[in-house]
Parts: sequence; structure tokens; C-alpha cells
Amino acid sequence: MEKKEQQSKEEQLTAYFDSLGADRVACADLRSYQELLHQEYGSKWDPYPFAVVFAVHFPTAVVDELLQGPSHHYLAYYDIINAKLNDIGLRCANHLEQCGYRAYPVPASLRTGSDKLAGVFSHRLGAHLAGIGWIGKSCNLITPDRGPRLRFATVLTNAPVSCGTPLTNGCGDCHICQEACPVGAIKGVTWEEDQDISDRLDAVACDQYHTYMRHSFGKRTCGICYAVCPYGRRIAKI
Repeated sequence: MEKKEQQSKEEQLTAYFDSLGADRVACADLRSYQELLHQEYGSKWDPYPFAVVFAVHFPTAVVDELLQGPSHHYLAYYDIINAKLNDIGLRCANHLEQCGYRAYPVPASLRTGSDKLAGVFSHRLGAHLAGIGWIGKSCNLITPDRGPRLRFATVLTNAPVSCGTPLTNGCGDCHICQEACPVGAIKGVTWEEDQDISDRLDAVACDQYHTYMRHSFGKRTCGICYAVCPYGRRIAKI
């Protein structure tokens, strides 16, 4: 009886997550990755053994504009998508609390630290562990069907959820994102679990280029690695 009740709770939560309007939802079991999380965030997330990851797609044509240069449309939808994800995360967290569980909604875009380059929790890691995609050489989360052309938000929880499993890295020998990066910030290194991000990305160079764009274009922007990924380019050709 207890097992059936547990399954029923999982099914009810899954149905609720699906009703929130994200383009995709998946859950990750973080318990096997506690040491990795401790290295990055300390013990802050110990009360939350699971992650519910929501994704919203970027419009294909909007991302394609980045191949021609910086785009105000891309920036507009970046903000629109973040707002939608944050709304979904808030409603999800409140629902989980009403059901008697712990819940912590992690905003779609929030930087911390003295250099403002670190996140409070890696949505990309959560999405990878949930089986949505893999972390590519660009440090973006790459999905088989849309490449990196989506954004994420996460709700951390102790609620019983049905979790996915990580996908195999599909980047292979591809270095298109590395070759396209205007400041050489992408080092072309395949992601590994215990690897420091500095092994794969010069985050300072990337951030400085965004600042340069603010002076030359009027806004901090880039997104070239989003646009050139072959997995995302497939849908652009449909």
C-alpha cells in the first residue's frame, strides 16, 4: 500500500509540473552528486535531494538572427523567457510547500560572488542529471533536438519525484562553438563531472566581451555559441 501511495504522489506531482506551461520538465536525483554540490555551494542545498528543472524554448528565428550580429529581439526574449521561468518556479515551489514539502525556487538568471560570475545553483547541471541534455564544450546545456536554444529554472525539493538519467555527451569532435567564440573564451574541452569550469571556459573573457558589447551595441549580449551549435541549427533548417 505504501509503495502505491508513493507512486500516486509522484504521478500527481508530475501532472502538476506538466500543467505549469514549460516546454519541458524533468527531475534529477542529486543525492549521488552531494560531494560535487558541496564543492560548489557548501551544505546550503543538503535539505533538497531532488531538483525539478523547467525549460522554455527560444524562438528559432530569433536565435538565428545572432548569426548576423547582436539582436535586440534576442535580448527581449531572453527577459521574457526568464520572467516566465521565474513565474513557473514560484508557482511550483508554493504548490510543493502547500503539499508539505520543502521547496526552493532558483531564479533563471541570478549571479553571486564578488565577480558576479557564479550562479547560486547550476540549472545546466540539474538539466543534465535530469536527462534533458548534456553540458557541451560551450558550457551550455545541449539537447538532442534543439541544441542550446532553451533556458532553465530549477526548484529544489525533498518531494518524491520521478527522476531521469543523464544522457551521453553528444559533442564528439565538434569544435564549432569554440571556433565561433569572438574572444576565444571556449577552450574546446569536453565536460567532466569533477572538472572546474575554468578548464573549459575563460569566464572573465566572456564577461568582458559582454561588457564591450554594452558599449558598442548598447546592451550586454552575445549568444553566438547558442546560434552556431549544429544541434540547434537542425531545427533552423526545417
